[in-house]
Amino acid sequence: MAFVPDLGTLENSSLDEEMFYGPECLCPQKVRLGRWEWCHVRGGAAGLSSLIPFPPQKARLDSEVTSPRVDIQVTVSKGHPARTFHQAAVLVVAVTKLLKQPAHKDFADSDLGCFLDDLFEPVSFQHTRGSSAGAPVFRYTRSQSFDILDIDHKCFVLESPTQLVALHLQGPSAGRKVKLNIALYRARSPQGGPGSGRVPVALGIKGHRLYMSCVLSGAEPVLQLEEADVKRDIETVELTRFIFYRLDSPAEGTTRFESAAFPGWFVCTSLQSRQPVGITNTPDQVNIATYELSGR
Repeated sequence: MAFVPDLGTLENSSLDEEMFYGPECLCPQKVRLGRWEWCHVRGGAAGLSSLIPFPPQKARLDSEVTSPRVDIQVTVSKGHPARTFHQAAVLVVAVTKLLKQPAHKDFADSDLGCFLDDLFEPVSFQHTRGSSAGAPVFRYTRSQSFDILDIDHKCFVLESPTQLVALHLQGPSAGRKVKLNIALYRARSPQGGPGSGRVPVALGIKGHRLYMSCVLSGAEPVLQLEEADVKRDIETVELTRFIFYRLDSPAEGTTRFESAAFPGWFVCTSLQSRQPVGITNTPDQVNIATYELSGR
């Protein structure tokens, strides 16, 4: 077996001469380095195989040398160098350290990691975390006015400056009902659009500058009326409280309005008459969230 000298010895020697030790390790032999050849090193215990550059024929070891202690076979063949002798020596030292492990120990991933650490310089990494959220954008297109009834035929009535209720109206009192002024938008994102069945709208009271908005109050959202001008593009998260998705059911001729700020919450009326119009996440169970729109 050929033993590789200590790396300190290699670093102190010249580029033209290197120290080698024979199989018995009696004394170092100084050889002249000329054209390089390649050595195929295979460790039987670990099953490790590698190619390293070696001196020419005059400094060549026997074609195959086997050591019973570590079971390394060295086969010499001619080739061209791909690394310097110093790099090759580092490789051989690493292999030697690896093969000095007890024979009963299997070659593990951790051994390979230590082996590679001896050959390559460590690479440092920096982890950068960041997040960004873009505000939804709704492009205003036009407005339309409709009469609205829930499926129990209750109308919307404005009873106070900011209180909208639903009740049954007959005869002369029918003139108290309000019409919805629905502002239509076009969503930039694929969440809503003419072909998706989810059209973004703002629900206003015709003749007033009042619009329905959905805001958080305590643990749940509530519906309220606000005085605002929303006949324009909506480009901030704050103004999405005025946006609802109009969900039409053409086969039934009915419509629902889902809050864009609170998905799953719908504009609703009570089963009892003269109750405020509100918002619910359980549509058509203990309330009514389905409407009929007519006229313009």
